[in-house]
Amino acid sequence: MRLALATPLPPATSGVADYATELAPHLAERAELTLFFEGARAPGPELAARLRCRPIAELDGELGRGAFDAVVYQLGNSAEHHEEIYRALLRRPGVVVLHEYMLHHLVRELTLVRGDAAAYVEEMRYAAGETGRAAARRLLDTHYPVDVWAFPLFERVVDRSLGVLVHSEFTRARVLASRPLARVEVVPMPVDLEELRPPTAEERAAARAAVGLADDSPLLATFGFVTPNKHLEPALAAFARLREEIPAARFAVVGEISPHYDFAEVLARVGSAGVIVSGRVALERLHDWMVACDLAVNLRHPTGGETSATLFRLLALARPTLVTDAGSFSELPAGVVARVEAGPEEEAQLGALFRRLLDDRELAAALGRAGRREVERGHTLHDVAGRYLRFVAAAQTAPAPVPPPAPLSPWSEEDVATGLLANVGADLADLGVGEDEEGLAEVARALVELGLAGPGAA
Repeated sequence: MRLALATPLPPATSGVADYATELAPHLAERAELTLFFEGARAPGPELAARLRCRPIAELDGELGRGAFDAVVYQLGNSAEHHEEIYRALLRRPGVVVLHEYMLHHLVRELTLVRGDAAAYVEEMRYAAGETGRAAARRLLDTHYPVDVWAFPLFERVVDRSLGVLVHSEFTRARVLASRPLARVEVVPMPVDLEELRPPTAEERAAARAAVGLADDSPLLATFGFVTPNKHLEPALAAFARLREEIPAARFAVVGEISPHYDFAEVLARVGSAGVIVSGRVALERLHDWMVACDLAVNLRHPTGGETSATLFRLLALARPTLVTDAGSFSELPAGVVARVEAGPEEEAQLGALFRRLLDDRELAAALGRAGRREVERGHTLHDVAGRYLRFVAAAQTAPAPVPPPAPLSPWSEEDVATGLLANVGADLADLGVGEDEEGLAEVARALVELGLAGPGAA
């Protein structure tokens, strides 16, 4: 198979770029692979020496002349790293890997933020009909915020895809709730189990020295891009109480802070004593921090369907990890991670788990061993690459994508009849009218009498 893979690549500071860099050599073992990278900066010489790399601006021409049998798009929720990929997949359908179903921020950046309010309204209408259009218009008219979690805006991407790969049943279910006829398959998050393995005592000591820790004081840590939904406020508040009992304890925040999150204000409010903020670090140093920590904290709520690559790195390293019991985290088997509930008791639950797992090192170690066993079952790069290629091959020969069913299908603004039906449906939904209610039959009869029910209606 001649395969094109459109993706961010290092030096792009993107988790998807790291993901693709690790997976691509295993795809190249079984396919004639070319990487088409996002952005103006070419990938580093080491990657370019191993794999064919081209700017994504060349992809249309290559596909137009039949240079590839299939194309796979790696898509996330960041315009900085996925704008060209998003636009290319809308022009040239292929298989899309949705790293999260939440694409609202990407779409909003490419439309509303750049001054194209009409395009934003149209995307909201396309995805959610009259309800979406009304929410977008209300934002423009009154500045009343749109609930992005209610309108993730993945629908156009799914409709233009030959197939969709996701990393959790949670994301698959959400996509199918809006597009029940879409081809969506779950593929595990791949992990480099050769590179990432449980450290020896000597390797732990070396990692702690590499990140500047001269003693064996307890180290808690969180990893990845820092946003409000990572729930560091309750975590750091629980840590501040832990330090009253263990003054030498530290909490490392390893990752870039979102420019839209006033994390300095959070630290000023909950306390910064013992907190280390590293900023974004190279992948090798990230692994040093992971090996160095005694307990990892990987919280996320609400979730847009993302599967945490850092979590699976931690599991591969046998690091005991706390997660939010929500989204894809809930799919992990019992005993692989420690879980907390997002809500009013979260801080208390975190504090209790911090103390228990630091006091009972054997319990923490057993949790780490269970995590390692979990990723050894089906998460290897070799296994995941094979599942990718089988799905991609099947998608090329499958029937054409089925259009979304009404009332989810898009319609022209000039199609007044369909627009009226959509308005009626949205109003009924807003009123809470269910499919089995008697009043719905009366509405249906009225629409038939008006000639709005479509051909063949009885």
